[in-house]
Amino acid sequence: MIVGAGPTGVELAGAIADIARRAMATDFKAIDTAEARVTVFEGASRVLGAYPEDLSRSAERQLQELGVEVRTDSIVSAVEPGRIRVGDEWIPTSMTLWATGVAASPLGKTLGAPTDRAGRVLVLPDLSLPEHPEVFVIGDLAALKDVNGREVPGLGAAAIQEGKATAANILRDLRGETRVPFRYWDKGSMATIGRNRAVAEIGRWHVSGILAWLLWALVHVFLLIGFRNRLWVMREWTWAYFTRERSARLITDLPDERDPKA
Repeated sequence: MIVGAGPTGVELAGAIADIARRAMATDFKAIDTAEARVTVFEGASRVLGAYPEDLSRSAERQLQELGVEVRTDSIVSAVEPGRIRVGDEWIPTSMTLWATGVAASPLGKTLGAPTDRAGRVLVLPDLSLPEHPEVFVIGDLAALKDVNGREVPGLGAAAIQEGKATAANILRDLRGETRVPFRYWDKGSMATIGRNRAVAEIGRWHVSGILAWLLWALVHVFLLIGFRNRLWVMREWTWAYFTRERSARLITDLPDERDPKA
């Protein structure tokens, strides 16, 4: 069971379903991995709530094609060993993965600045603390709306931009210049669901299915450092795509060599 149908929850559900029904289906003879039940619980009315509605519907349809059960408007109020509580119903589980929101680092509350419900620090437009312009907070710990009035998401791309903007403002301070408010450049959002399945929002361009999956793969390879790393990853992905095999497998719980019965 997966709690939360944001990008992390959707990607987890698709990956687990694909592994159980395809990658591992021929490796285990005593059990039928294809019978594994994968369910996603989302408290909102649709999956990928931060994405446009058409991509949200497409993502849900692609999950269902993989055999994932999607339950929206289902708030998980308790998680215990072997079961979760959804509304007034207790549902037995063999594994529960939490993929919904988490609280920010408690460090934020020790700064003496106001915080939001998640514990993120409410910073000024230049990412500094109120009444302490010499202190900057960036990344997941910062809660901010940029100069365009858009809430900055807690993504790696946003954190990188915030770091560059903060460094530039520190240099402006050293030169005696006025600081510049942070402006977030949204390069788009992507969520992969499984083999040939993904959704992508790039400006006004909404893409789903195999094209979105290819875009996701190309972007991730491009962000790797070094041509050799990119070439190696492309080789591994190409092999896995056409053969559905992995170049390495892990074997655990080996018999003890000291045991004469092994």
